[in-house]
Amino acid sequence: MNIIRNVILLNVILFLQNAFVSPTITIGSDAAFSWIPNSESNIEGYKIYYGTTAGGIYSNSVDINSNIADPSDGRIHGTVSELTKGTTYSFACTAYNDLGSESSFSNEVVYTAGSDTKTFGDSTNSDYPNTLTDTFINLNQDNQSSNPQLRTYTWPENTIANAILMKADLSSLPANIQIVKATLELYLIGSGGDADYDISAHKIINYNPNLTATTGYTYDTVNYWTANSCCYNNVPMAQGDIDAAEDTVTVDLSEGYKSWTITEMVKTWVEAPSTNFGLLLNADDVAGSDSFRYFASNEETDPALRPKLTITYIEMVFPRIITTLIK
Repeated sequence: MNIIRNVILLNVILFLQNAFVSPTITIGSDAAFSWIPNSESNIEGYKIYYGTTAGGIYSNSVDINSNIADPSDGRIHGTVSELTKGTTYSFACTAYNDLGSESSFSNEVVYTAGSDTKTFGDSTNSDYPNTLTDTFINLNQDNQSSNPQLRTYTWPENTIANAILMKADLSSLPANIQIVKATLELYLIGSGGDADYDISAHKIINYNPNLTATTGYTYDTVNYWTANSCCYNNVPMAQGDIDAAEDTVTVDLSEGYKSWTITEMVKTWVEAPSTNFGLLLNADDVAGSDSFRYFASNEETDPALRPKLTITYIEMVFPRIITTLIK
């Protein structure tokens, strides 16, 4: 390959890195891709490589033998069909020219065949509004369910003083599904103290709190959380009623959405709805005194800042059973 050809192919590589995007979901277990065609006159087509191993080891490919765009949107379209439902695939694209030279792989795209994604909560473009409730508990007997903020706070040093409680109503999900991924996102609106602040996500166990009544002392204004000595003045703060952390995120000082992966607890709630007592986001217990992170709650007036829970799932479609009656 000569020097000019190398330059052309380098342009192809850079172009593909910007153009190859996540697939759209089509009927069945197909993945449909589209991208803007390259401008080089000798491009003959593209190949979509894919397999179940990430990082460039692709066992299959589909040849898109064209550089002619669809006139309706000016893009090249390619579909990978007959994927196994529920299997996670990695995809990458290349371009090739009339000399048989082929570019390097584009950026990699990961997709679970046959999946669907829905958003819960009252954030912008939510699929299921009125499905998230929230509050935070403090070292007192005040309920904070109407507060536009959700607070995590450390006081004194290395001691939890605030914690966030949330519940998700998942009854709108279809029956017979498999959860692929669940992500909780909260918008950071205020911060102080330590530059890095670890907030952990825990499934609530033992008691089903009433979020419109719970406090640092009780889960329903009457019944106490399990006694423990974790916090100032032995206020229980629900610390004896949470599972081990499923995810811990280091939250910096910059505003914006921060996310926690809570797939396993959502799986449990879907399989056994009676165990859905919600989750707790814990303040950092190894932080300087008065370090904090404040987030917008579901009572925030701007829906673009409200909490959201995004769940990707697969519908488990069972084959129809046909019985022939013998007469």
